[in-house]
Amino acid sequence: MLRNFECLLQVQEIDLRIHEQELAKRELPETVKTLEQTVETAHKAMEAAMTKADDAEKEIRALDEGVVLAQAHLERSEGRLNAIKTNREYDAVHAEIETQKNIIQTSEGRKKKLTDEAAQQKTRAEAAKTDYEAIKAENEPKIAELRTKIASIDSVIAGIAKEREAVVPLINKSVLRTYDLIRNRRKNGQVLSCVTETRLCSVCHKVLEAQLLSEIKRSSKLLMCQNCGSIFIWTGTTKLPDRKA
Repeated sequence: MLRNFECLLQVQEIDLRIHEQELAKRELPETVKTLEQTVETAHKAMEAAMTKADDAEKEIRALDEGVVLAQAHLERSEGRLNAIKTNREYDAVHAEIETQKNIIQTSEGRKKKLTDEAAQQKTRAEAAKTDYEAIKAENEPKIAELRTKIASIDSVIAGIAKEREAVVPLINKSVLRTYDLIRNRRKNGQVLSCVTETRLCSVCHKVLEAQLLSEIKRSSKLLMCQNCGSIFIWTGTTKLPDRKA
């Protein structure tokens, strides 16, 4: 039975490595997605800031064009004053002059306010661009590395599985069947409870009775924890690393 236990320890180590790869296969795509969303969010923030800055500049140019056009209308209207012959015509031209002056005054006031806003929007756009470039530079290599890792997981698992295939024929079929039944029910793949002089089940940490500890030390038969169902294996001072569920 001792040889079975030694082989089970090897299989457990192999299975835990496979479990890590399978866990990575499930979790890494989500990690990639999160990193991609981080980059995309920064990109959208940069585009939004640049759009606002561009819109402010466009409005300023439109105001300048409007002032030039109003100024031309004003000059023409003022030039007509000397040729006016009736009060009615004078009133009409005078109204045109006032309208163009109002347009010029309003546009210049709006431009003054908008110029300050445009400067602020430009500063924000430059900051957003800097942030985006930094986030992109930080995350894109991580994304590429994770994608490469994801693409290789199946081949890694296949390689580890070959190690398992070399060990399992050395284990008693009944013992192996019990081991596999427990493993298939557990999310973390931890089947063996490696018992030491601490007298604790390494899986559920239940304190073991002295008589049970003696039987586990003898390694003459398959014993399982009545609390968690793990298979006891005497390892002395050696323990398998704890695994997350």
